Amino acid sequence: MNFRTKNGFRDLQVVLKELGLYGGVIDGEWGPGTASATVALLRPYVEHIGRGPLDAASLPSRGGEDGKIAVIALQQAMASIGLYLAKVDGVWGKGTADGIAKAAGLYVSKHRVPSYDLCWSKLVPTEFARKVTVGCAQRGYPQAAAHWLMGCMAFESGRTFSPSKQNNGGSNYFGLIQFGDLAAKDLAQTYKADITLDKLKKMSQLEQLEWVFKYFDMWEKRGKKYTQLEDFYLTIFYPAAVGRKADETLFRKNSTDRMEAKSFLQNNGFDKNKDDVITIGEICTTIYDIYYQGMDPANRVVNP
Repeated sequence: MNFRTKNGFRDLQVVLKELGLYGGVIDGEWGPGTASATVALLRPYVEHIGRGPLDAASLPSRGGEDGKIAVIALQQAMASIGLYLAKVDGVWGKGTADGIAKAAGLYVSKHRVPSYDLCWSKLVPTEFARKVTVGCAQRGYPQAAAHWLMGCMAFESGRTFSPSKQNNGGSNYFGLIQFGDLAAKDLAQTYKADITLDKLKKMSQLEQLEWVFKYFDMWEKRGKKYTQLEDFYLTIFYPAAVGRKADETLFRKNSTDRMEAKSFLQNNGFDKNKDDVITIGEICTTIYDIYYQGMDPANRVVNP
């Protein structure tokens, strides 16, 4: 299954869990639980437009190896009730996502369901989550960017969100996005500020968060664009990799370049298939796994 389809299913599962319709794992696998919960999501819309009852068997219990069977069936079901207007092609895209969002909006209007704060918001004070939301909105980032940034900080800080959290491998990187000496010097020079790594790691959560935003501002001025989760994470991890294809190699264990070989050893947890090569896709797979764990309502605060 390709990345787009798997993440589309995971986004759907997040919505279904938020609405209390799905009790399974957010794993991107289309199964009986996801199918039946999606039918339950669509039924109020069917009733709203005055159509007959939606058959529980209108969506398959299995999506096929590539998920295309499920996507086609979902697009056909939504097209039949006016929620999907594009070509039925089995490709998860904006039209499919927009149809789900519209159905979810109607479901919320008809049922008393809680709304949830940011990804991993149970791990931080309310003020911290609010500052992330406001900071992303002020910069015109995509709507989901506050969730993405929280996912990145959760991963980098080992889910502690501590400004003094040291890299698990013991190297000289600290905090919300694992600032290092080079990043601190870059920030100091860019903003003409008296900032050092030692000062960064002694800051409060909110103080260091300001510098997290300054870090992204700095790279945006250098041409980085933040349109998806991996743009944020790769800007933290290896800015030169932003925009590169998923199958491109970043580090090799047996590289003749000593720095590349060292980077592989420092980050060998990303080598998912244990082939001694780390690709962009493997890095993205890891950060998306952490992100979707954080999007589970169990790890988010209920909004008042």
